[in-house]
Amino acid sequence: MAGRACVVVLNWNGRNYIRDCVRSALSQTYPEVRVIVVDNGSPDRSGEIVRDEFPEATYVPLPENLHFARGSNAGIEVALQDPECSFVVTLNNDTKVEPDWLAELVRPARDPRVGTVASKLVFMDRPNVINSAGICIARDGSGLDRGWMERDGGPFDEPADVFGASAGAALYRREVFAKVGRFDADFVAYYEDLDLAWRARLAGWEARYAPASVVHHKYSASSAPRSPWKTYQGERNRIWNLVQNYPWRHVATGIPWNAARLGVALARRLGRRPPSGAASEPDAPPSVGPFLRGRIDGYAGLRRAIAKRRLRDAYRVADASTVSRWFRTYGVGIAGMPMGGE
Repeated sequence: MAGRACVVVLNWNGRNYIRDCVRSALSQTYPEVRVIVVDNGSPDRSGEIVRDEFPEATYVPLPENLHFARGSNAGIEVALQDPECSFVVTLNNDTKVEPDWLAELVRPARDPRVGTVASKLVFMDRPNVINSAGICIARDGSGLDRGWMERDGGPFDEPADVFGASAGAALYRREVFAKVGRFDADFVAYYEDLDLAWRARLAGWEARYAPASVVHHKYSASSAPRSPWKTYQGERNRIWNLVQNYPWRHVATGIPWNAARLGVALARRLGRRPPSGAASEPDAPPSVGPFLRGRIDGYAGLRRAIAKRRLRDAYRVADASTVSRWFRTYGVGIAGMPMGGE
């Protein structure tokens, strides 16, 4: 037996899908599972559905919306208080998991070198299309989902070494949190899983992708895919991730890389304007205002980011040459990045 897995579901306004999520998490073939549902002060009272209808689950109500990083950390803290919990698994509330999801997710983690395991996330309304099969990294501090919008099958049916996992459905060995800490609360939401993936990698952990660990995901149920808030968060957190985790030589090269990336995105966009009056394209660039505010606030927080960078020296075992190899193995070039910079 590999040990108990504590599944942390963060809920906010999930009345339309929290039942399916919790019910599927409680119906796993894996024998040692504990489900912890953290409610982020949901105005729609969906947390009460969990409290009243699922007594098997541990219910953790929060007085207000702490967003993803701090809300998830509250559930992780409860999980780590359980001495039998060997693995902490984060799961979005807008998901439904297959019965073998957890058993397949734990399987690669039997290797003690593996600190993180990524599920196969597919879109709930398009189950043959990949939402995430792990995390890919870029040279400017950003990242994206491996396999994003690609058809399922082929390489996505094979186990793989990946950089990290989307926290929408990810397993973390409890020792990872003990060594590198939990999600960075300053990130609030978006890229907090990328930052944690970097910290785990810098500390020497490996990550795997489990293709039979299938999750059906209703993408961006809690925020619009192109919301100004999401744009702001992504740009600010990209800068902090770059400064906190990248070797200085890669920080320096990441700045012009980002400029080139934005230039290519703009050129691609200008090359195919939509007809007058047409709706915006799904991959349209983010709004300039939130993007610039995110960049300004990212720069304003550099002193704090550098202080966090120094803390990583206590467990950092990966040098700059190792990081260069990661970019060759797990990296995405400018041409492979979405136009909006997400």
